[in-house]
Amino acid sequence: MTRKLKAALSVFGVCALMAAAPVQAAQKLQIEKNHATRIALSAPAGNVIVGNPDIADVTVVDTRTIFIVGRSFGRSGVTITDKYGRVIFDGDVVVAQASNAKGVVTVYKGLKSSSVVCAATCQTQEDASGVVTSTEVASVP
Repeated sequence: MTRKLKAALSVFGVCALMAAAPVQAAQKLQIEKNHATRIALSAPAGNVIVGNPDIADVTVVDTRTIFIVGRSFGRSGVTITDKYGRVIFDGDVVVAQASNAKGVVTVYKGLKSSSVVCAATCQTQEDASGVVTSTEVASVP
């Protein structure tokens, strides 16, 4: 083979690999605790890697659809690769309380916080495991 042909084949091979599975750029996702966000993937998923499953967890619906669930407050990475190990999704997930959560009241007693959900009356709020995060119930005038 001539050098020009080898060089052309090398360039073609690199371009083919880059086009095979487009990588979604690293995304910053903010998810509320105990809520989920749907992610549509550009290629079929092969592997799902979660940095800290206590903070964020992933549910795979099918090879191109996943849901990222906020488990507890904090930050975690989620990376999804195709069956060849190429990255098709890379996310930086921050699980936080919604800044515009209407009806949620957080009471701080020292370092301990308690949240209640209020409509006409306030009810205790449970986390994903069913643990009550507040024992206080109050009426709202």
